[in-house]
Amino acid sequence: MTGSDKYRLSCWFIRGSQAFRAGHHTEFNMSDVLKKSLKSRLTKLQCHFTWNLLDEEPDIAKVKDRLYDQIAFLDATFKYRIYNILAYTSYLNEDYEEATAYLHKAEEQLQEIETQDTYAKSVIIYANYAWIFYHRNHIIKAYMYLKKVREIREQYEFPPKENALLFEMYSEKGFCLLTFHGRHSERAKECFKKALDLDPENPELNSSYAIAVFKLEGYNCLKKPLDESFPLLKQAAQINPKDTVVKVFLGLKYQDLNNSKEGLRFIEDALHGTPEFPYLLSYVAKFYRREKMTDEAILVLNEATRLNPTSSHLHHQLAQCYKKKMTALKNSARKAKLQAQCTRAYTEDIADAVASAIFHLEKATEYKPTFVTAHIALACMYGRAKQYQKADERFHQILTMGNLTQEEKQDLHLNWAQYEQYKTNCQSESIKHYKEVLLIKCPTIFREFALQQSKSLAEEILTKNQFNDTGIDFLDFIHEQDFILPKSAMNDVPYEHNSENEE
Repeated sequence: MTGSDKYRLSCWFIRGSQAFRAGHHTEFNMSDVLKKSLKSRLTKLQCHFTWNLLDEEPDIAKVKDRLYDQIAFLDATFKYRIYNILAYTSYLNEDYEEATAYLHKAEEQLQEIETQDTYAKSVIIYANYAWIFYHRNHIIKAYMYLKKVREIREQYEFPPKENALLFEMYSEKGFCLLTFHGRHSERAKECFKKALDLDPENPELNSSYAIAVFKLEGYNCLKKPLDESFPLLKQAAQINPKDTVVKVFLGLKYQDLNNSKEGLRFIEDALHGTPEFPYLLSYVAKFYRREKMTDEAILVLNEATRLNPTSSHLHHQLAQCYKKKMTALKNSARKAKLQAQCTRAYTEDIADAVASAIFHLEKATEYKPTFVTAHIALACMYGRAKQYQKADERFHQILTMGNLTQEEKQDLHLNWAQYEQYKTNCQSESIKHYKEVLLIKCPTIFREFALQQSKSLAEEILTKNQFNDTGIDFLDFIHEQDFILPKSAMNDVPYEHNSENEE
């Protein structure tokens, strides 16, 4: 801030004081006036504070874990963007000093990289500074950074320099949206597309755009898998062969398209490139798990949890692996029994798999008490272990958790219904919970599967006794519901639902 700027602010404060001493009856606080004026200007900036990142409640701890992994294991070129997001997460935790420190790191890292557009890249850092100092009530410093933003924007006001500023804004906004919350992928995709229009051959943007599209396909759980991301991921892997995240997603996409052999080649290439990156290892494990390479998935996830032992997501994935192992062992035991073979070893191994799944689910819910999917899986696994009191207590505990989404309520009641139907043989309770799923009109795989199971249960009751009042009433209830739902891409939805898009 120049001497004239400071002088102007001082004059405003002096005039305010004079007005107050002159006996004005209206309360006059020039500091509040300046802050209100500053807030109005800040809301017009392009930065993390104005990008509407809080339309869904964020998991700040999970976002920060992911960012720390990226700092530790990925290329240093774009760390300034990571520090920018960390500054914003610190603000959300009301730690303004830590937020300021992260912005200092963003500035330092930006000075270390070779680039022609340092000022264009700095503008979002300065905008974040202005917001942080506003929240710290350091009005003069906030105005100082606001002035820096204005001066940079004036330098880039006209083409072709204007494109450099737009490119940085679209790139960083897209990166932030994609990192901050997976369900912002549509907005991230739009940002990357606009940035690519300005620089079509940019390696980082090609990767980011492909990843955003890939994420969108994963979250779109009620439609058949889309193939839009496949050529984008292939192109990104060619343009940026060092991007192991793109390679692992390309491997998963090959698996979606029934070409697991080619997918495995990309998975192993990615694993060789960054063997100690927990975020990447979780997706490698996902590939192995879907390929029924359960032991390999467990091995990879054990390494990931060694690197990040408090990750609720990794513990949840390990539990999924042990559940799959349990299912495979049960199938083998049935075959052995049909062939009159001893099944004692299978019984012990199944018990060990169930115990391991429970251990990791308890860790997942300990490290993230709001992890609804893990709580539901834990309740179901207690049922598998015949620990019915713990299962009942867990289901009721989840029901009392605040801010459950419609999908989470459906997931809860579907699993609860299945638990009552198959584990406790309580038909009335099972019907009650199926009804709870169907009463929530949100079209999801949970509701669709509940519809299928409800029809089967009603038909089973009426097959035994066609005049059974319970069966007739339940079937009438089912037909009263509006079931015009899109067909899902669901292959098999077990009552312990697997969340494949936790990241």
